[in-house]
Order: sequence, then structure tokens, then C-alpha cells
Amino acid sequence: MEPTRIGLLFSLTGTTSLTEIGQYHAALYALEKYQKDHCHSNLSFTYEIRDIRSDPRESYKHALDMARSGIKIFVGCYTSACRKAILPVLEQYDCLLVYPTLYEGQEIHPNVFYIGEIPNQQVASLLTFMVQQFGRRVYLIGNDYIYPRYTNQQIREMLHELNGEIIGEKYVPLGHKEFIHCLQDIQQSSPDVILSTLVGESVLHFYQTYYELRLNPEKIPILSPITTELEIRAMGAKYAAGHYSCSSYFQSLDTPENREFVQGMKEKYGPDTVVSSVMSSTYTGIQMILNAVNALQSTERKQILKYLYKKTFSSPSGQIRIESNHHLSREIRIGKANLDGQFKIVWSSEQPIPAKPLLTNTIVDSIDEESIWKSFVETIGKETSDGIVVVDQNRMIVYVNSAAYSLLRAKQGDFLKEAHLQELDSTYQVIQRNIGKANEFSLFLLKKAKQPSILIKKPSTQEYKFGHITTYNPSFQKELQVAAIAAQSDANVLILGETGSGKEVLARTIHEQSPRRNGPFVALNAGAIPRELIASELFGYVEGAFTGSRKGGNLGKFEAANGGTLFLDEIGEMPLELQVSLLRVLEERKVVRIGDHKERSINVRVIAATNRNLKEEIAYQGSFRSDLYYRLNVFTIHIPPLRQRIEDIAKLSTKFLHQFYQHYSKGPLELCDSTLQFLQSYNWPGNIRELRNILERAFLLAIHEQKIVPHHLPEDFQKFSITKQPHLNSNLRNMEKQMIEQVLQQSQNISEAAKILGITRSTLYRKIKKWKIQRVHPHKSTI
Repeated sequence: MEPTRIGLLFSLTGTTSLTEIGQYHAALYALEKYQKDHCHSNLSFTYEIRDIRSDPRESYKHALDMARSGIKIFVGCYTSACRKAILPVLEQYDCLLVYPTLYEGQEIHPNVFYIGEIPNQQVASLLTFMVQQFGRRVYLIGNDYIYPRYTNQQIREMLHELNGEIIGEKYVPLGHKEFIHCLQDIQQSSPDVILSTLVGESVLHFYQTYYELRLNPEKIPILSPITTELEIRAMGAKYAAGHYSCSSYFQSLDTPENREFVQGMKEKYGPDTVVSSVMSSTYTGIQMILNAVNALQSTERKQILKYLYKKTFSSPSGQIRIESNHHLSREIRIGKANLDGQFKIVWSSEQPIPAKPLLTNTIVDSIDEESIWKSFVETIGKETSDGIVVVDQNRMIVYVNSAAYSLLRAKQGDFLKEAHLQELDSTYQVIQRNIGKANEFSLFLLKKAKQPSILIKKPSTQEYKFGHITTYNPSFQKELQVAAIAAQSDANVLILGETGSGKEVLARTIHEQSPRRNGPFVALNAGAIPRELIASELFGYVEGAFTGSRKGGNLGKFEAANGGTLFLDEIGEMPLELQVSLLRVLEERKVVRIGDHKERSINVRVIAATNRNLKEEIAYQGSFRSDLYYRLNVFTIHIPPLRQRIEDIAKLSTKFLHQFYQHYSKGPLELCDSTLQFLQSYNWPGNIRELRNILERAFLLAIHEQKIVPHHLPEDFQKFSITKQPHLNSNLRNMEKQMIEQVLQQSQNISEAAKILGITRSTLYRKIKKWKIQRVHPHKSTI
């Protein structure tokens, strides 16, 4: 066997380097120790280290480069954003990532081996301990990226079970250092505890500022699943003393395996070396992977995972067991920091806690794995244009897809009320099904009715008008009411909506209805201008600033919009490096032209728009700054796609026909009922822009006639409207069939599949026969 090549992806620089350098050291020690302990085996290996600099883009670039060179096993990627960034590389080249970090759960990826703790093990234990020891009032603070936000969503649900209360919630950028105002707000809120999901440099400054403000950990302690011995050494032991952490591992664990691990690290890196839980996880993960590669004489991902499944290992943190979901069951402990920079263990689960990464409710142990249905529903929710909502027994929403959110304006954590469903009127059919092992969850499918309303049937609500925009749609009416409030202020506005849904029309209407109506309205499409020209378009330039610059220089859009409104369309396309400059202008209300040093004051109201999900851009791609997002996001207005507001099609069509008539001085001013029914049954991927284009074509074809009839519509359009192609997986029976097929493919045998699905073997056999499902032979099944 050729030497096994291992790729190490750690941040040796960047905001999380404080933690990741320790992981890198643990990785080197694990490789060195394994080679020494197995010097007579056939296994040999080499490793390559890449500095990913706490940056998802760097992670992707380096992972892709190493995968192309033939590396099949990776270790590292501390932040969830970095982990998610390299998933496409792992899939494309069939590589395996050993992920040695606690994380937010909500993921089971076939190419990832998760060594760190997850919320149902770590955070659930911490919250239960908190309620028993300190109280139920919690202030949440974290950095603005995936782990804190997703973990805090789960904390919100756990606290609901524990009758707890979140009295404050704050997110700061990675690397943030100024916490005085934040801690003053915490003091005024008087929580029982502070639950921190800060990482990297922010941890040090938060604890130090807490100490300097003379806050008392006996009265308001900080509880953190992240703060370890490494962060304590970097900040100084006195700053962390009295605060708590939760993990499977602490350096103070007195076991033979841990004493050997700590002693080995000190011998390699010096007597002052401290070790942490993520370092222990890195060491353990590498040891397990090398054991598998040595036994198999292969780096093939599926073979490694199958070999590891159900195996138990001795580790510095105790006995651990690999589960079928690629996570570890382990004992969990809570430690209180002391003045020695170590943790005194004050609580232990004593027994291993199974890993349940996709659970919604993680406090109640009686609920078995929700992983299959939850993962499946989320996948379908992204693909279908129908609304999907899942609620628990208290009707609290645990999942809602974007289509349902547009209809109901209710988010995860809200309670689904009957009034929400009644507002859908006759254009939507509400289908309810019970799901989960004990039918403890209800799924609502909000499906567009087969026979949509036509012209002769009046809309179920009164018309609402905002400027020149009118709608009968209840959801859009609520959004326009927000727009009317926003128009009377100078606050920034973020408009979200699909391409062609009328974002610029709404932005212009807000301007026209505002006190700035007499000022200019200036629009800039960030997606239509070359990257190298956006800065000069926004900020202007002086003469000679660059080759080809206009004599005398040029005003930028900010100065051109002075006293009025600047509309930044497709803001999600703006290059990351320019987002910093834009943020500075929004904060300081001053602009500096390119090539100049003079600051010019501006008085501009900014309205931005995008068809992207900016929260996902922040979390997964790292392509949009969170601080800019929250600066723009004072008022957020969602424009529903046209397929969700079909009651407006008749009014819009009449408006467009009159515009065409004025332009051409002749032509039809009406649609026949069957034509309108065609229009109302179409899916409208291009939204209002597509409706206008199709109507203009039909208008010209019927220019000498009284009405537009179906044969004036495009042939392909008619076929689509008549057949009304069903959306993928919108039928719940198909969902059940595909769920069973997925579980069978991932299970070792029928018994395991039945257990995961929460049904008996006989029921599963009956459903396999009913759906004519081809079973995967057990000896061919993989993990």
C-alpha cells in the first residue's frame, strides 16, 4: 500500500487561530505517536498542512487543491462555515473529513466523521444544570456565524421545555473586541446566567471586559460550551475563574488515558502546554481513522466508516462509541474554572449520551431519532413551491420552508394559529398529516388549489393600495403596510424577492411616499456592473484617479442621490471588499471619491434589494458581511412571488393592457375568462416581468381584436398551464415512499430500518410490498 496522505486544514492565522493552532499541535502529536506505536505495521503516511485563515473561501480553495492531488482524508475546519464550504469538494472527490469540533448539529453528511460534541449532548446538559443551579433567565451572546445562531435556535426550544426565558440576545462579528456596551445591557437585563457562544479572540475580550467591570460570577456566571483551557491561558486564569464550561473532556480528568495524552503533549510542546476538548477530539479522531486505514489497508471512505460503525474506543475523554449517524456517544461533564487555569468537574452524566444531531427537541429523551423525517422534509421543502410547516404537540413551529413563510409570515419558534391558515382562503388547500415515531409532530402541506380563482370570482379580501401598487393578497398587504411605515422614516430598507417580482417598483414607491419625494431617486444594479467599476460608480472619482477616468472627475451615486434615495439592486452581488467601504459610508454618512482624500457629507436614504438568501450567504459562503446585513436590515420587506398572489393577476393584466393601448393607440383591453384562468394556473418563474412580456406578445397578436384569447398565448405556455405539472414530491404518499427508500439504502438490514422509521418489521415489509420498493441486499449496504 502506498503511503496514506492526510490533509490538515487548520487556521494558523485568523480570528480562530488561537484554538486551531492547538488542534494542529494535537494532530501532529497523534500522527507521531501512532507512527511510533505501530512502527512494525504496513501503514505509512504523510501529511500536508494548509492555513485556511478562518475563511470559508480559503478552506474550499485548499481542500480542492489537495483533493485534486489525490488526498482522500482531511482533518480540521474548525468553524461550521469552513466545514460547509468544503462539502462540495468532499462529494466530488469522495473524500472523508474528520471534523474534530463541537458544532450545532443539524447535519449528517456521508463524507464527514463528526468527532465533536453536539447540542443534545452538550448544550442540553448545560441548560439542565443551569436551571437547577442558577435560574431560568438567560442572556445569549455569540459571534455572528453558523454555530451560535443555529445553536441558539435549539436553545430557544430547549428553554421552552424548561420554562426558561431568553431576556436578551446579541451577535457580534468574528474577532469583535468591544464589549462594554453589551455587558452594560446585560447588567440592566439582570439575567441569571450569560450563555456565550463566542469564539476565538472575542472570548478573551468578553471575559476580560466582564472582569474589568467588576461583575460577579457568583451572581451572573458565564456558561459556555466553547471556552476551554486554551482560551483561559490566553486571557489569564483570573478572568475565567468562577465561570463554567461543558464538554466531554477537561485536562483535569484523572484517567490513565488522559494522563498519558497530557504528558505526551507536554513532552512534545513544553511543560506549560495546556490541552482542550477540541485538541483531545483531534487526537482521538486521527487515532481512530489511522486504526481503520491500517486494518483495511485502504483510504476508501465507505470502507472506513463501515469498519468504525459500532466500535468502542478508549480516549482521553473516556469510552466513546461510533454511531451509524457518523457521530460519537460519550460521557458529558461540566467544569468550573479555577485560578489555576483548569476546570474542577462539578457534574457528569456518568453514562454516555447518544448523539442525536437532527433532533428538534433535545431535552426530552423519550423522543427517538427524528433524523430521517426532518432531513427529508427539509430537502423537499427546498424543492417544492408548496408551503410546508411542521409543528410540535403545542403547535410551536419547528420547521417552515420559504414558501410557507411567505404565506403565513410565521417563523420557527412561533406558534401556528388557526387564523394563519384561515387567511389562505380558497386558493390554497391545507393538508395535515401526523409524523414522528409517536405522531408527536404535525406536518401541514399548503398546496395551491387545483382550480384557482378566475376573473368572474371576486378576491376574498379588499384591495390594499400603497402608492401605485395594489394587491388583494393578504401576505403582500402586510408587507406593504410595513413599507408604508418605512416610507415615513429615514431607516434603511432591505427588499427581498425573486427576480422580476417588482423590487425596484416597490423601492421607487417607498421613495415617492416618503418626505424625500422631491429629492432624486438613483438606482444602481450591483450585479450588472463589472466588479472593477462598482466602486467608482458608487463613490465617484477625481480627475486622473485611474486610466480612462473622465476629465474633471465624476460624481458617484451616493452624491447624486444626496437629499433623496439610493436604490442598490442585487446587493448580494457586491464584492466582499467593497462591502467594507459601503458599511463605512452608511455609518459615517460621508463619502470619499476614488483618488481623493476629502470627505463629503451626504444625506441619503438607502434601499437595498436582492433575490438571494443573505443569511445563507453570511453563514455558508462567507460572501456577505453580517454587519452590513444588519445595517441594511432595519426594515425587511418580502415580496411574494406571483405564483403565490394569483388574485392580483387580473388587476395587473388590466393595468398592462391599458399601458400597451396608450402606447400603440389601439388593441384589446380585456382578457377572456379562459385566458385569465391560463394565466392564473401558470407557475411564473419570471414573476411580474414575465407576465408583462407574455401579455405584450399576446396584445400584439390580438391588436385588431376585442379580447385576448388562449391561442394568443405562447404554445409552450399553454401546455404548461393545461397540464399543470405537479411539483416534485408534493404528494405526501410519494414522500413516504422516498423516505422508506432512503432509510433502506442507509441501513444494514430491515430491523435497523424499521427502528429508525419507528415502525414494526411487519409494517415495513407491507409498505415495501405496497410501494414495490427494490431492497438493497444487506451485505451491500454501507454506512
